[in-house]
Amino acid sequence: MTDASPTEEDRLAQAVYERVHTRGETVADASAALGLTEAQQNTVQDRLIHLGLLSPGSQLSVEASAALTLSLQRSHRALDKLVEQHVLTASLARNYLGLGRQADDGTSVQFYPRQERATRLNQRLNELAEMAQHEIAELHPAANWTPQRLDGGVERNKVSLSRGIRIRSIHAQISLSDPLMRDHLRARASEGIEIRVAPIVPTRMLVYDRRIAIIQADPEDVEAGAVLIRGGNVVRSLAAIYDYLWLTASEPQDVPRSVHGMALSEQQHAVLRLLATGAKDDAIARKLGVSNRTVTRVVAELTAILGADSRFQAGVRAAKLGWLD
Repeated sequence: MTDASPTEEDRLAQAVYERVHTRGETVADASAALGLTEAQQNTVQDRLIHLGLLSPGSQLSVEASAALTLSLQRSHRALDKLVEQHVLTASLARNYLGLGRQADDGTSVQFYPRQERATRLNQRLNELAEMAQHEIAELHPAANWTPQRLDGGVERNKVSLSRGIRIRSIHAQISLSDPLMRDHLRARASEGIEIRVAPIVPTRMLVYDRRIAIIQADPEDVEAGAVLIRGGNVVRSLAAIYDYLWLTASEPQDVPRSVHGMALSEQQHAVLRLLATGAKDDAIARKLGVSNRTVTRVVAELTAILGADSRFQAGVRAAKLGWLD
């Protein structure tokens, strides 16, 4: 787990960025005024360029909100790099967005550190749920859930549902292997919450009416605090990313292994991997040193476990479950 507080490198970069952004100084002048060594100046300059806060050619500062929006847009175009981009986004929001001028599009950001998570943040979550008018979109990575931790969200959701608010919730697929979460999600679905699951959920996020978002500050530490973003292009980008994840996520009933807690034998794993290469029954039998009849039986078992009508459909569902890794 990583520390939510800024590193020494980030502290120096913040100080330089604030002078460059608010006073119009060059990086060299700002570094000299702060007493930085040449090595520190180079490190800070590289850090600000990497974060998108400094233009490499002109050495002009970039609005933090614009850098944050660009980072999220990159994530939307390349979702396979979403986790890496989220770390960058969290760093921008936590360490830089409060510096200098406010974003022109009305975006505002507030950071709730670790020690405020159980008090002010929970209070704010209750307030946002009460203020929601149309929709709440939830993203939940795998976590060590307990009945106590789940209770607060359950009560908030019940109040929102009673007011006609649509709630969509995406959970990490592995959560369905936990009996507590299986029962929890089944109960929430019966209440009217729309539930889907995905193989990878990189961070926790809540989006209210596509106007306000709360994101886990550190994707590697759910307890590290949260970033609240109001308005502007940033929240719209987050909502767009959520919409894409929703479209590509699965219905819980389409993930039979997670629902029923089934596990594959070594032989079933081996047959499934060979099926994925396009191998026929006789080739699989020779490779594994078993009879064709045995392979036919195992394939039938796999399609039954996966609830598939064909080998092709079984392969698609196995890939979704991560059984081919």
